Amino acid sequence: MSVHARILLAEPDAELRTAIARALRADGHAVEEAADGADLLLRAGSQMARVDGLRRVLVLVVAAGLPVFSASEVLEILHRLRWDIPCIVISRAPDGVEHTRARELGALAVLGSPLHIEQLRAMVRAQARPRSAARHDAVARAGAL
Repeated sequence: MSVHARILLAEPDAELRTAIARALRADGHAVEEAADGADLLLRAGSQMARVDGLRRVLVLVVAAGLPVFSASEVLEILHRLRWDIPCIVISRAPDGVEHTRARELGALAVLGSPLHIEQLRAMVRAQARPRSAARHDAVARAGAL
């Protein structure tokens, strides 16, 4: 099975992190797991620094309640570094200030609790889809009109 995207998953709950990683791997993604925001950022930096031409689509899946750096702090750092990495935030809190802040900081989406894994998988698949294929589909649809 070919790897569709590289996913950096940061979730402090080891059991939940393992379940999410397993589901994403079943979809053909390469998943690296982190338990805190600092480890996530180190791994993201490593991916951003790759110069061997093998850099795949990179997507961050980040729990809001991470130790060291929270999801909001991770998003702020990504913004300051000008790293354009799609980020999906998983929040245990009801929709509110935390969700709004993550969206303001550029989160692709904020998924609430309980986490619907199929929704997460669909979002990751959409990000992993090659941009040229998406443009080709749009041109084909426009031509059919």
